[in-house]
Amino acid sequence: MHVGSKNDDPEVTRPDSGTMAPGSMLVVVGSSLFVTHPLTQDHVVIGRAAACDVVLDHRSLSRRHAILRRTPELSLQDLGSTNGVRLAGRIVRGGEPILLSPGEGFHIGPFSFIIVDAQAVGPSTDRSGRDRLIVEDPTPGGVSALVREIARSNVNVLVLGETGVGKEVLATTIHALSGRAGKLASVNCAALSETLLDGELFGHEKGAFTGAIAARQGLLEGASGGTVFLDELGEMPLALQAKLLRAVESREIRRLGSTRATLIDIRIVAATNRELTAEVDAGRFRQDLFFRLDGVSLRIPPLRERRAAIAPLALQFIEQAKQRLGKPDIVATPELLAALAAYDWPGNVRELKAVIDRAVLLSRGSQLGSRHLAFSMSGDATRTPQRRAPQTETNREVDDLDFLDSEQRSDRARVISAIEACAGNQTRAAKQLGISRTTLVNKLGLYRIPRPRS
Repeated sequence: MHVGSKNDDPEVTRPDSGTMAPGSMLVVVGSSLFVTHPLTQDHVVIGRAAACDVVLDHRSLSRRHAILRRTPELSLQDLGSTNGVRLAGRIVRGGEPILLSPGEGFHIGPFSFIIVDAQAVGPSTDRSGRDRLIVEDPTPGGVSALVREIARSNVNVLVLGETGVGKEVLATTIHALSGRAGKLASVNCAALSETLLDGELFGHEKGAFTGAIAARQGLLEGASGGTVFLDELGEMPLALQAKLLRAVESREIRRLGSTRATLIDIRIVAATNRELTAEVDAGRFRQDLFFRLDGVSLRIPPLRERRAAIAPLALQFIEQAKQRLGKPDIVATPELLAALAAYDWPGNVRELKAVIDRAVLLSRGSQLGSRHLAFSMSGDATRTPQRRAPQTETNREVDDLDFLDSEQRSDRARVISAIEACAGNQTRAAKQLGISRTTLVNKLGLYRIPRPRS
């Protein structure tokens, strides 16, 4: 596929009135593509022709497909294309320009178009652009400026990642940052049978089936104005996929046993650990539903690919477990954190939390070491994580710290300097660093600094 961007379009007569406000950028995401286009013109023509401002050489686009105008008001107009533009849940072909609401995106074929603040994401190559859609920290304070902009738009989001990486945490973050007034409603598509999942999503009327003694509102209806999180989307049966597609396209649902349609206003965040494109190819997932829900794909890497996060997460979980279990004196040892960093965590963050909770629960005394770590995986016997490979004296110090990022390494050097300046006195070193003694002890464990005796 060829993509491109032009500043001049000889086929288009540009209006004389007004220019696009500075600081805005059009982001195009989809079909393994990430393109940014600064909105410095009065309008932007999108299509396959080389003369367009945003060029997407894909069969779903016409040569001159649509035009995005900023003046006098933000609007979108389909230029009589074959496939039209998906906007506000409907297909638009030709006609007058349609006004866009703040944060409202639109879709052409497999591509989503979002207007964001240029400071959130600058012009980039396709590869570096996709890198910006990788979420290392799914919490509200950890996501990037681009993800914040995506959260504030109305585009549907597909969250990808292995089991336990924090997909539900990211869904909660997206809803919290969205500004939507309604609630976040969640359902696990793999946890319910087809009949139960149908009722959970769409609800039913009294008497719709044997045992339906009262009407019940479905999740999609109850979350109107908010966000719906569909976990394990790849497990949804095909019949329900068709029903969900109709709800997403028409923005209305019908309860089982009802003839009346109810309008809904929802934003969908879906998560899966399956490769949905492969599921589409195999006929197990509807391509049209995939396009509707894959507005933007955000990927959370497995914990083994972000080892720098293991120790901070472990210390956070230790603090939570200490408070919950009433064991305030427990301190993580460097040995414990080294063992955690050496393990590959097939269960990701969820497994890490479970292991830490179990370790704190079973610990005796104040020192939490690797002997307290127990793993139960795929029916295997309990075992302790081991180092990935033996190390020589010359490379041990560097390799042992490969889980630290550059900022953490600098902080480690400051801690060591303070400890040495204070002759190993931890209280004085903590005061010199401007932190509490407890924080210093945690840093000693995190950074694998031998703890002084004083």
